[in-house]
Amino acid sequence: MATASEKQDISLMAAIKRGDSEAFEQLFYKYYRRLYALFYRLSWDDGRAEDLLQETFIRVWRGAMTFKEDLRVSSWIYRIGRNCWIDLEARRKSVRRAVDIESDAMLESGRVDALSETDPRATTSGRYAAVKAVALIDQLAAPNQEMPEAGAARRETEDAVRAGLLELDAMHRLVLVMSFYQGMTYQEISEALEVPLGTVKSRLHYAERKLRERLRRFFKPEDAENPAKGGA
Repeated sequence: MATASEKQDISLMAAIKRGDSEAFEQLFYKYYRRLYALFYRLSWDDGRAEDLLQETFIRVWRGAMTFKEDLRVSSWIYRIGRNCWIDLEARRKSVRRAVDIESDAMLESGRVDALSETDPRATTSGRYAAVKAVALIDQLAAPNQEMPEAGAARRETEDAVRAGLLELDAMHRLVLVMSFYQGMTYQEISEALEVPLGTVKSRLHYAERKLRERLRRFFKPEDAENPAKGGA
């Protein structure tokens, strides 16, 4: 049974499909901090995180008509965010990596290059909403404020966590960040990334082990059980 939050998301998506820019803004405010935190932990770069956040919500707007109610809105948004990040990584490395989105390419990626003239989002107000994310992001303080510095030891540990995460490949880093920093369950990660539960668990186990090895000298033995503790 859908929760109250999930029902609200469905209602907002229905309004967005009708070209309601206020509903789009509400959805943005509901998820922007979580997504910014995800992108920041993946890239450790404020500017890149903001760019990814902006691109994700532009794709949410432009791909709204492809959303299907058998999927949680939050999972759909995370899938779009995942693809934005993978696209960015591919461009940075000048290598195009295949992403398996055969189930519904429009639904999963939100890549919609043009809107039909009959689409309510193609109206003047609709085009305005398509770039609303840009203005919203510019008005908001970076959610990085939630991670205050606490002296030299804290900075050293944070730097070590950052370096360790960046050494992981894209998919292992993504699963680890979703689990430790986003607090997502295996099921939520599985749904958001479209991979089996077993794959989520194995990727997380591998990522934990590699990060723990990298950070072992920064933690007491009892702290090593949570390799992300120092950067939380």
